[in-house]
Amino acid sequence: MSQADDIGNLFHRFGASADSYKEINTEFEFLEPLPVAVVPAPPPTAAPAPAKPVAMSLVETKRPPVLAALPAPVLTAPSVDSNEDLSPGTSLRDRLAVVARDRRAAAEENNRRALDNALRAQPPQRPKAHVIVVMSAKGGVGKTTTAASLGKLLKRTTGRTLVLDLDPQNALLSHFNLPRSTPGINQARLQDAGWDGIRTLTENGIECLPFGPSNAADVRAFDAQLAANPAWLMQHLATLELGADDLLVIDTATGATPWLHQVLGVANQVIALTLADAASYRVLDKLQAWLAPLRPGTCAFLVNQVDAQRPLSLDMAEVLRQQLGDRWLAALPLDHQLDEALAYEYDPLQQPLDSPACQVLRAVAHDLAQRIEQYREETSAS
Repeated sequence: MSQADDIGNLFHRFGASADSYKEINTEFEFLEPLPVAVVPAPPPTAAPAPAKPVAMSLVETKRPPVLAALPAPVLTAPSVDSNEDLSPGTSLRDRLAVVARDRRAAAEENNRRALDNALRAQPPQRPKAHVIVVMSAKGGVGKTTTAASLGKLLKRTTGRTLVLDLDPQNALLSHFNLPRSTPGINQARLQDAGWDGIRTLTENGIECLPFGPSNAADVRAFDAQLAANPAWLMQHLATLELGADDLLVIDTATGATPWLHQVLGVANQVIALTLADAASYRVLDKLQAWLAPLRPGTCAFLVNQVDAQRPLSLDMAEVLRQQLGDRWLAALPLDHQLDEALAYEYDPLQQPLDSPACQVLRAVAHDLAQRIEQYREETSAS
């Protein structure tokens, strides 16, 4: 006999039908009706008729789902490294934790940079060293050659001598026989480092700070930093810890670059170079206008590459001498040995006999040395 027949007989015994049979669902709770108070019946006068069985009613009630109290989620550092790509199987919880951690790290970095900028915003002090700036209004006038030569001729015996290249052409290191790949201030900028670590000691005992390899984007980044921070140059010169006995010669980029205002702000002496030709004469007024704010005696002009074989060159040199007046420093003769020395990688100032231009450069260096000592005496007295 099957289970269905057993169930049918059971219902028939109670006077019910098996059609009302339902499987028990564990999601429902079956409640029996509340017991009814029994009222005692009067004594029977006759035999009672057998009572008909009453069908039991089944009341099913939906049981509400029970929600267990869950602990508050705690964001912990996920096992996935935020520097690597998250695997496809990473849970949402871990992904949110990575985002939250990166956000906190970014906030901490922003706070650090803000504090650093606030500290740098304090007015820096100009260098204690004597600073000579070599500049020009147009290219090809021998500015870098002059800066390197003055650094060698004015080398200090009681202090350090440094030559700094602010020209993206990065040509200064060639005058000290240094590789073109030598890192410079551009690499220090990219690494957010000071300039003390890029000083290269040359065979002359002079410390060279080249501009370093760069591209157009690096030059634009420099321009933006200089425009945003007028004290940028002073702040980085402070990392060199220059003393009163030190000498710094700065080779600048040609023209009215963003460096110009900051360089003139640290200069004790400015050597302005021009040529004895009509093209240089036409931009002389611009050069003089840039230097006009400097105090008297700060600026001096060198007229370079005067060709004694050409009357026009000699006449132009005389016109410049008359126009510049007391700001005239000297005229450097055209000297091909300077080009040959750069090509064959030797120092013309170390040759047994000085070439014509080297003789004039020595006289200029002697004059500048006297000005430096006079400035030191005035500074110490004040």
